[in-house]
Amino acid sequence: MTGGEQARHGSPQRYAEAFLRAARPALETFLVCRGARLESLDIEYLTEDGDEENAVRAVCAVAAVTFRGRRFSYRRGIWPPAHPAPTTAAIYATVLEERLLTRPRPPRVSGTDAAIEPPVAL
Repeated sequence: MTGGEQARHGSPQRYAEAFLRAARPALETFLVCRGARLESLDIEYLTEDGDEENAVRAVCAVAAVTFRGRRFSYRRGIWPPAHPAPTTAAIYATVLEERLLTRPRPPRVSGTDAAIEPPVAL
């Protein structure tokens, strides 16, 4: 982390807290609209090996979502930041939504009920 990142965005911990405050409502809003459920939204801190100060090298956000009867996990680095935390949270939510809606679906098994899977409202 450079001094410029620290000055513009604060510490990695403060940035992660601001990211979570902005990301959780955005994720819950689109997930409810799409018929999905947010199971968890967590932060992972990656530190330098052998560094006695435990300097944070990178921070990742990890969301676990249940969508169309399947569990999906999405992990993305948020530190070092390229944008303010609210902007990064909006990008994170948008990319997660896009991945959920465009990922390949397994073929239907003959004899299954189409009502099991709710339609996606656009």
